[in-house]
Amino acid sequence: MALFPALRPAALWASRIIRSSEPRIEEFDFSTLRGALTPAEDFYIRDHFAEPRLTARSWRLQITGQLRSALEVDYAAILHQFARRLPVTLECAGNPAGGGGLSTGEWTGIPLEKLLRQAGLRPGVKEIRFIGADGGMAGGAAQSFYARSIPVEKALHPDTLLAYQLNGVPLPAEHGYPVRVIVPGWYAMDSVKWLARIEALDHDDTSPAMTQQYVAIRLEAVGAARSAVTVMRVKSQIAWPSDGAVVDRGPHTIRGAAWAGENTVAKVEVSTNGGQDWQPATLETSPTQYAWVLWSLPWDAGKAGECRISARATDDQGNTQPATRDPARADGYELNWQQSVRCIVR
Repeated sequence: MALFPALRPAALWASRIIRSSEPRIEEFDFSTLRGALTPAEDFYIRDHFAEPRLTARSWRLQITGQLRSALEVDYAAILHQFARRLPVTLECAGNPAGGGGLSTGEWTGIPLEKLLRQAGLRPGVKEIRFIGADGGMAGGAAQSFYARSIPVEKALHPDTLLAYQLNGVPLPAEHGYPVRVIVPGWYAMDSVKWLARIEALDHDDTSPAMTQQYVAIRLEAVGAARSAVTVMRVKSQIAWPSDGAVVDRGPHTIRGAAWAGENTVAKVEVSTNGGQDWQPATLETSPTQYAWVLWSLPWDAGKAGECRISARATDDQGNTQPATRDPARADGYELNWQQSVRCIVR
């Protein structure tokens, strides 16, 4: 099978919102939401370091650590294994209510468990560490490469993929070419791009990206409790109308999307009067694990003046978005409170 050349950064027609160039942070313009999958050129970007320049021909994936036999595989070997396609929503752990740090793609790749079982995990393995080819300085101290670890149980789940395609074509360079990890239902910092090495650990990973970043901090009577940020929380966002929009009186359709990580969305409710009353929105497709579902609600804007529209989602386990941020939280992650937009009806 031929090896695909690296695809360079997105075309000029990309509609991402640029937040930073170093590191590169570009958001999906959620107001452009039209379908279940986000086009690659609009897919959000959140880098920790500069994008590495990699080629499929020279790429090698090393699998080491607490294994019966270390492995090294090349790109051609990945392509020749049984592949799966899985729609997955990726969301930045720090994406606020109404933010653009999220997108949904159809990922093609091989289940990670195949390679781990081939290598043979030794008894006592607790975590699987993913190490990317991107690296540099972090916080004034040297950090060789970006790395994140997940529990071995999640790594062995058949839906955890080593992906080499996005929406049916080879990964663009900015999205992890030639191979990246997809950890479905978990915040996107674990879906490491530009994968270079996998390590099986028999201890907790104490690297900076595990202990200094992506940690939930909850203030208590004495001190604070710290826990890892992992599974995505139920959340909905409004694509139209946007905050500050001016709309004419008459019939409209409020649109958006909702997702629930490892669970599925059970319902979405919308309020057009500041949260006093809620109406059930229509889910455009059958909800599934891992990926957002589009929703809509007919709205007759019959009265001129300011209007506040809010949305909230509930998953199949009964979890509903909170009205506001938990005041005891002292970190910037898992920001899933209800989104509201204000618009003017004229």
